[in-house]
Amino acid sequence: MRLEPIAGAVNIPFSRQRYDAADSPAKKKIIEYLISNGHEILDAKEDFSVDIKSKKADNIYFSEVEIKFSWKGDWNPNWTEIRIPYRKHKLINKVHSLDSRPFFNFYVLRQDLEYAWRIKDYVVEQAEVKEAKGRYIQKGEHFFHIPYNKAELVKL
Repeated sequence: MRLEPIAGAVNIPFSRQRYDAADSPAKKKIIEYLISNGHEILDAKEDFSVDIKSKKADNIYFSEVEIKFSWKGDWNPNWTEIRIPYRKHKLINKVHSLDSRPFFNFYVLRQDLEYAWRIKDYVVEQAEVKEAKGRYIQKGEHFFHIPYNKAELVKL
């Protein structure tokens, strides 16, 4: 299934400050986690595509990472869902277009990088898509709304 853009949806503008604060530490932590779980890292260079490509037991894995800075300590049970920006649908489409059909996981890391939610691409793909409200969310920005019980909490 190919995910299509949403007419009228907006995306937050690129922020070098947010990117610098989150991208490198998140990728480094997930690379360490993957290696500790038997993965060989094939590619993690920045090309504004999927963050990490790895291999384990003849399977190819893609990993997309982000930090949820508001997540401190235990997961707040009032947060019934994990939100991933809908703009990531382009990455899902890109990975699904590959002949090899690799595994694709999204990792949403806690601020201290000690835990992360791992969410499989098909769970993201099947999630409800709608606008979200929040302090840092622009009106018209859409997200995948994934029930947190469909994700796996992993200790990093």
